[in-house]
Amino acid sequence: MEEFRKYLELRNYQKKNIRNMLSMVNEYLHYIEKGNPSLEYISYLKQRKHKNNPEKTISISTINNHLYALKLYKNYQKEIKQKEETYLIICKLLKRNHLPIEILSPEEVQSLIESAVHIRDKAVICCLYYLGLRAGESAELLLEDVDLENAKVLIRKTKTGYQREVPIHSKALEIFTEYLQIREEKGECFLQGLQGNLTPSGIEFIIKKISSNNQKLTTGNQQPKRIYPHLLRHSIATHLLKNGMELKKVSRFLGHRSLESTQRYTHI
Repeated sequence: MEEFRKYLELRNYQKKNIRNMLSMVNEYLHYIEKGNPSLEYISYLKQRKHKNNPEKTISISTINNHLYALKLYKNYQKEIKQKEETYLIICKLLKRNHLPIEILSPEEVQSLIESAVHIRDKAVICCLYYLGLRAGESAELLLEDVDLENAKVLIRKTKTGYQREVPIHSKALEIFTEYLQIREEKGECFLQGLQGNLTPSGIEFIIKKISSNNQKLTTGNQQPKRIYPHLLRHSIATHLLKNGMELKKVSRFLGHRSLESTQRYTHI
């Protein structure tokens, strides 16, 4: 598995995703070692209980993550090991019934930025919204990959393994410039916490803290909206499409594996 780990690292997958994929491949290999038929693995996954919530089975999204990990492992065996493993199954990902996507309006995003007291926290929001980054991508964004002079950012470590370059919006550029003037060098990443690089859980905490202090972010029933990092990514994707950006360009901007992942935003 160590060689497979290096294979994934060279293809720019995030550390968390690599750990998850290694675990998923190991689970399949243990399943096969017990003499179970490979063709029944999907049925096994559909009945498999959630590790953190034994009362529930794993979601279709998680099943697809398992299948994608096996696809990568098969590619690794073929490309690096120069052999085809007949016990490895490859099949199409299962179709998901997507829940309705929640988003913030541009005005609500601006209200969230204004609610942030610390310039670092404003930079966090800009990474999630203006750059359209996942929380993990924001946490692993390297300082050297933030090019303020040319107003662009290189995203090296991603969920899908696809590196991409995204432009820095003028509003984000102002905030990033101000943030870098006070940024303390504790780690190699752009976003810094108290003891080093900011973590995905740290980003989630920051967004939760900022939103809890904003009385304007409410639902139609005047209940507080649940604000979380990926909500900002959902929001920028929707706003870009509504403003006329082509679906393919939005897909590249988000770093999606397929257009199908981006198309769900067209129905909002």
